[in-house]
This record gives sequence, structure tokens and C-alpha cells, in this order.
Amino acid sequence: MSVNVAENFVLDKFKAADFLVDGSGGRILLNNISWNLYEIFLEDFAERPGWKLTYDGGKLEIMPPTPEHEEYSFSFHDFVRAYCDAFEIELEGRRSTTFRSEMLDKGVEPDECYYIKSVDKIIGKNLSAKNFPVPDVAVEVDITTESLDKFPIYSDLQVPELWVFDGNKLSFYKLQEKKYHQVKNSISMPQLAAEDLLKFLKLGRKKGQTAALKEFRKRLKEIK
Repeated sequence: MSVNVAENFVLDKFKAADFLVDGSGGRILLNNISWNLYEIFLEDFAERPGWKLTYDGGKLEIMPPTPEHEEYSFSFHDFVRAYCDAFEIELEGRRSTTFRSEMLDKGVEPDECYYIKSVDKIIGKNLSAKNFPVPDVAVEVDITTESLDKFPIYSDLQVPELWVFDGNKLSFYKLQEKKYHQVKNSISMPQLAAEDLLKFLKLGRKKGQTAALKEFRKRLKEIK
């Protein structure tokens, strides 16, 4: 669904959420959205966990959460935590934090994000939401087709590593010369291969998250 929105859009009578489909898993794409209006939408959705807003040069995509989507996001968090525990790596996660730049006219909210090499940038810091440092790894769970291409957004924001999972295939990407190039192993977690992690994501779907996490921990002991 695509809707044109004028600059004088009246938000004092309606909240952004009022224009979305109730519980259908649908999304909406708004055009001609100014930066100021984008920030108003962010405020409107601040109290709606799981809803994701993506902004790129005047286009705003709003996507509601789905059970399958949240299931995989939770599993990614568990697997990354287990990996960092096994290899004694310091980790900070910020889930769907909003990363945005008015100068670049872009904003995005990953499903999961992790600070590993750059944990010192956030631990113990009082950081402005508008100037929050980008993570080392961002995760996108794309179970449904999205309207906006997020690769240019992440590359312009200079997120070093991007993981994309579509429900069947998991791909790791490394940012190099302003473009993402697919790699077999994670840059931040070099012993972790996309092919291996995919097996455990599918195992979690089949046998449950607890069983998959136990098997993943066994695998980590083998590769240490």
C-alpha cells in the first residue's frame, strides 16, 4: 500500500498508528515525508514494541511485528550471546534501536544489533538518541518482502556488518568501499559461519529454541 502525504499532514488529530492495518501483518509506505515528520512518527511508535520504521529520502516504511519474525529475532540474540560467552567476548546488544542521520536523510531500525569491537562507545555512556553510534553488526529478519531496499541505508550509515535472513537463507555481508559484499564468516565473530548458524535457526523452528541453543553450545565447544 502506498499513500502520498503532504507536508501539512495533520497529526494533531490522528496518530501515525491509526493509519495501519490491524493485526493483518500488513505494512504501509508513505511518500513525501519530511525529516521532521519522520521524527514525529518515531515518537508516535515509541511505545509500540516491535514496530519498525525505515526512512530513506522522504519514503517511510512502517512494518508491524509478526510472531515468526519475533521468534527468529529472539533466536539470533540467544546464539550471539552464547557465542560471545564461549569465546569470552564482550557484547552489548541494543535490539531495534533507531539509527538515523538527518544529513544523510536516512533512518533504520534493525531487528537485532550488536556492539562487539566497539562496546567502549556505549558502555557507561549517556548518549543522545539522535547521535547513537552505529553497531558492529545489524540483523534483518526479512520474512516478508519489504518495500525499501535497506542495503543503501545501512551502507550510508556505515554499519560494518549486516546479516540478512529471509526464513530460508542466511547471508552475512561486510561493508567494503561503501558496498556490502557477502562473506562466509562473520567479521566480528570470525568462528561463526552463516551456513552453520542457519542450521541452528532451522533446528529451533523444528525442535524449539531451547533444544537448538543446547546443540549450538555443543557446536561452539567443537570449534573453540
